[in-house]
Amino acid sequence: MIVALSPDTDIAVENIGGKAAGLVRLLAAGLPVPEAWCIPADISLDPVTRTACLDEGLARWWNEVETLFGGAPWAVRSSAVAEDLADASFAGVYETVLGVDSLDGLREAVHTCWASFDDTRAHTYRDNLAKTNADGIALILQRMISPDTAGVLLTANPLRPFAAEIVIDAAWGLGETVVSGRTDPDNFVLDRASGVIRSRALGAKALEAVWDRGVHERDVDHARRREFCLTTAELRTLHDLATVVTERIGPRRDLEWAIADGRPFVLQDRPITNLPSEEPVDVWSRRFGDEYLSDCTLPLPEDLMLPWIIEMSMKEMAGLQGRRDMAGMAPVRLHHGYAYFSGAYFVEGLRMLPRSMRSNAADQWFPPLVLDRVRAAAWDPRLLAGFALAPWRDRRRSGLKNNLVALEKHCATIEKDIVPKLDQDYGTLSEHQWRRQYDEVNALGEEHFRTVRWGMTLYNSFLHGLLQQLLQRWCADTSGELYQNVISGLDDTKTATINTEITGLAHTALDDAELTTLVRSGAAYDHVRRHTADARFWQGYDDFLLRHGHRSDSRDIARPRWREQPHLIIELVRAQLRATDTAADRLQSTSSRQRRHTAEADALARLGNGPLAQLRKPMLMHLMALVQDYTRYRENQRYHLDYLLTHLRSLVLEQAKRLVRQGVLHDPDDVFLLRGEEFFAILDGRAAPAELADTLNARRAEFARNSARLPATYLYDDIETEVDTEPSDQHPDLPDGAIGGTAFCHGRATGPARVVHTLADLGKVEAGDILVAPNIDPGWTSVFPLLSGLVVETGGKLSHGAILSREYGIPAVGGITGATKTIVDRAQITVDGRTGSVSL
Repeated sequence: MIVALSPDTDIAVENIGGKAAGLVRLLAAGLPVPEAWCIPADISLDPVTRTACLDEGLARWWNEVETLFGGAPWAVRSSAVAEDLADASFAGVYETVLGVDSLDGLREAVHTCWASFDDTRAHTYRDNLAKTNADGIALILQRMISPDTAGVLLTANPLRPFAAEIVIDAAWGLGETVVSGRTDPDNFVLDRASGVIRSRALGAKALEAVWDRGVHERDVDHARRREFCLTTAELRTLHDLATVVTERIGPRRDLEWAIADGRPFVLQDRPITNLPSEEPVDVWSRRFGDEYLSDCTLPLPEDLMLPWIIEMSMKEMAGLQGRRDMAGMAPVRLHHGYAYFSGAYFVEGLRMLPRSMRSNAADQWFPPLVLDRVRAAAWDPRLLAGFALAPWRDRRRSGLKNNLVALEKHCATIEKDIVPKLDQDYGTLSEHQWRRQYDEVNALGEEHFRTVRWGMTLYNSFLHGLLQQLLQRWCADTSGELYQNVISGLDDTKTATINTEITGLAHTALDDAELTTLVRSGAAYDHVRRHTADARFWQGYDDFLLRHGHRSDSRDIARPRWREQPHLIIELVRAQLRATDTAADRLQSTSSRQRRHTAEADALARLGNGPLAQLRKPMLMHLMALVQDYTRYRENQRYHLDYLLTHLRSLVLEQAKRLVRQGVLHDPDDVFLLRGEEFFAILDGRAAPAELADTLNARRAEFARNSARLPATYLYDDIETEVDTEPSDQHPDLPDGAIGGTAFCHGRATGPARVVHTLADLGKVEAGDILVAPNIDPGWTSVFPLLSGLVVETGGKLSHGAILSREYGIPAVGGITGATKTIVDRAQITVDGRTGSVSL
């Protein structure tokens, strides 16, 4: 009825439960484990055997252990048959009773642990994991030791799952205070191979649990709080235990341990759950989303716009190449509302090229594992033929020069057919007219991505990469500074035009002392406008919104446009007026343009004058011009895409207003919570589901949770993770304590951090600030002339933030995950655009 656990105990989980099976594994590995017995799970299922166990079995066992360990306290732990498994830890779900020192106490503890199997939290956890068939619960009766120190050891670091590290949390007394979270433990990170301490952090350790004729919690005196509770020798001992566990049981283990009178004990072993696989089927990258879909996306925007990207830019392109296999793959997925790009799709797409030609700008989207797969993938020359035929099959849009012309024609169509409609009264549209306009904008959205799939996906990254290589090889541009200057100073983009106009607004504001004072003081838009209604400034302000009000800091149609939030533009003007010189951007633009001309001349001069140079000069001049054209292309296509998105948003909101009047929706913005098929089904006259309100409430709550969190950079299959394999001391180029990222623009700057999340925060920017943001949209760049540096959480070397930082010559670093949470507003930081690091 009660079984002693030993190295030879039958380890069947369905009999002794996951936790007891872990103890048997530890015993079989030769590790020190306090004596333990098990009440098998089947006893908990039968009322007759349960009664017999409580009445007779426990009494007999108690008499035996009192003889062996007279006066020792005991722990009663639940060991469910679905517990401590690779896919479910059940940590803290079932009960543990410590300090049992009498037969009556033992019976009560056993009854309590059995009862926890039917507790609401246990049912909820099992239901969530679809483990509804878990049969019964085994119990462990284990001699309890009175440790000096105890805690948890993980043989892998959940925060850096691919780093060779061991993590230890430790506190004084019983480990229960650590696993329950009731005390703040010391934390140690050890090198898995050598045991060398990589980092340690002193915890408060204000509370400890001790055995003294019962388990008691007491305050820790201040002297012991200030010292680490593990010595170097004890850390070596725990490292040795972890090494044995890894060798004899396996990697990625979660251990509970205790040290009593200098002797170590292992109290529990289970797999660490929810770690990413080291060999996932697919690795999905968020860094693609940062380039194209940076926001947490609501259902309707996902269903209306995402197909433009996936179907036109990716799947149709695969079809043009004759890649039916890729046309059937999912290149993009949304995980908790955030877009991720498939590494498997990326690898498959590059198999057409010889291994030596596969490096491209998208490499930075993926971790080393995917790049290894790219290099290992077999080359299929037949695929190259299909790739070569794709431009011919889409010859109306393809070709380096032709694609520039195709985009220009497409943008002209948008200006002719869409822009005039933006000021119409959408409420007067009949259902037939509404549908015709929707079909029109949807067709233009598809055409947009059919066009830019060449310029954005292929030509832009290829040309930038080629220019970098040739400048390095032919012109000794090892630092990349020449390349950086060659693509800067492009002041004929839509973004540059907007920045110039905002500076012009600031100059106009200076003509009105009252308005300037109010704006500089931080007064709200409505207040400023009301008190200076006759100022000439407002005519220019309204004209600006008339021309550019279709813009937004997001491609998501659920997000308002500038013309819906006119107060945002005053924040951009406010930042200019707070600068010491509002002409700074004009000087900056001139300076950037001059740097570009000087860099172009310098690059050509470095080629020399020999026969080879005479061949290379026209090639390099042509390439520099193409790269500049496609840098403008990137900015200007986005400006015209915003026209389409504004029109689409207005059409959707018009239907939302009608659905509110019909009582289908409570609020117009609720329309964005609908799925596309639901939206069109209702428009087609089908009745809304009775449970629609509850469904939308659930989606609203889910979006609120997702949008408030920073998404992980990668998904290893379905597990969110970051990839950080080495400690900072493995990167000698990084200053001590620096955070490593991706270098966007060379240079070094030190200044106060200005942490911003939205366009509305930009009014706080002051000259000399280092802007810290989740990502950068072109609409933010009017404050760039004021900045001394830039830090962004996301984006690659060809993202808007990267291109625009080089445009303005601002030292910039990207890829600093969680920067807006790690860096405190107004903290002094240093941005190093050479090493790609940020020092706090």
